[in-house]
Amino acid sequence: MLIANEDKELLIGHIVGTTKRTVILCHKTADRVPGDSYASWIAIAHKEGELHPYVVWNVYARSDGFHAESGTYCSNIKQALKAYESRGGQ
Repeated sequence: MLIANEDKELLIGHIVGTTKRTVILCHKTADRVPGDSYASWIAIAHKEGELHPYVVWNVYARSDGFHAESGTYCSNIKQALKAYESRGGQ
């Protein structure tokens, strides 16, 4: 489910990324500045059946939905939590 509004908040349960993974943890890193920047989060997303079921992404709320970038793909939740924390996730 893409949220088509840059004022929306990323929440646990949202689906993000081209591989359509479910957000299981997220931390907001910046608020939106209208006309200047997008709101952003660090997020862990998950999808069963993938070689690397966990990914840590930077997620941006753009006008056409959430965009996930700069993924660190992980084999387990322990690796994902370490990557999340190293990016500033809390």
